[in-house]
Amino acid sequence: MDMNVVDQYSIRQLSEISGVNAVTIRAWERRYGLLKPSRTAKGHRFYTADDIETVRNILIWLERGLAISKVRPLLNNEQLTTDASNSVNNHWQETVDHSLVLAQQFQREKLEQQISELFGNYPLDTLASNYFLPIRDALDRQSRQRFGGQAEKIFFDSELHTDLMSRIRHTNSNNNGERVLLLALDGQQHGIHALLLALALLEAGYRLHCLFDACSLREIPYIIEQSQLNLTKSPGNNALKAVICHSDSKQDIPQLEQELIRAATHARVPFFLSGEWMNITPTLRNLEGITALEPSLRASVATVSQSLRKNM
Repeated sequence: MDMNVVDQYSIRQLSEISGVNAVTIRAWERRYGLLKPSRTAKGHRFYTADDIETVRNILIWLERGLAISKVRPLLNNEQLTTDASNSVNNHWQETVDHSLVLAQQFQREKLEQQISELFGNYPLDTLASNYFLPIRDALDRQSRQRFGGQAEKIFFDSELHTDLMSRIRHTNSNNNGERVLLLALDGQQHGIHALLLALALLEAGYRLHCLFDACSLREIPYIIEQSQLNLTKSPGNNALKAVICHSDSKQDIPQLEQELIRAATHARVPFFLSGEWMNITPTLRNLEGITALEPSLRASVATVSQSLRKNM
C-alpha cells in the first residue's frame, strides 16, 4: 500500500461531510482564502482530510459568533485580536440591527443584497440561529410596541419568503436524492421555519415534495397516499422515503395525538414532527412511531438521514 496516497474529496463530498453547501465553500476559498484545494495531475480540484478539519474549525468559530472575515488569522493559530474579540460579541447584533433599519425604511434592494451575501458567506444553520430567528423575534417585539412595526415585519417576512422559495425551487429542480414529503400546517405566511427546514434538507441532497399552504391534519393520509401513487408512476426509484409534519402554532384539533398516529401508520415510512408545536404540546414528542426533530437544522437533517439509513 502506498503510504503517500492522500484521500481525495470532491467539493460535493466535502459539502456532504461538513454540512456546508458548495456555494459557501467556494466563497470561503475565493473571497476569504480559507481553503486551498489541491489539484490532480489532470488539473481537477480536490480536498483532503486537512481541508475537512479546516471547515470544522471554521464552523466552530462561526458558531461562537465570529464574522467570517475575522476567521483566517485564527486558522493560522494567531491570537484573537481585540478587534476580532469584539466581533464575536457584536457581529450578529450589528447585522440584525442593520436589517431592522432596512426593513424600517422598506429598502427592498439593499435587504435582498444583504440576505444574498449572508447566504453566500454562512452555512444555513448558522444563519438560522444567529440571524433569521433573532431578527424575526425583534420584528415581533416591534410590531407590538410601536406604530409601523407590523408593516415592517410583513415587509421583511415577504422578502425572506420570496428569497427562500426561490432557493428552494432552484435547488429542488437540480436534486435527485431520496424523496421526502414536507407538510406545513401553518401556511406560507407563518412558515419561515418550515422553509428553512426545507432548504436544509435540499442542501443535504434530498428531493422534496412540499405543501406549505396550511394543509389539514386530517387530510395527511390522503396527501401521503396520492404522493406515493404519483411517485411510483414516475420512472426510476422515486418512492417516498419519509414524511415531515411541521407546525409552529398550537393545533386545536380534537384527538390531535390520535390523528398524528393514524397519519404515521398510514405513511408506512419514517414519520417526523418539527416546529414549535412540540413545545406548546410536549406530549407530541412521545408518540409511538413518530420521531421529534430538534430545533437545530443540522440536527434535524442528521436525524432524518440516520433514520432513513436504518430503514433501508
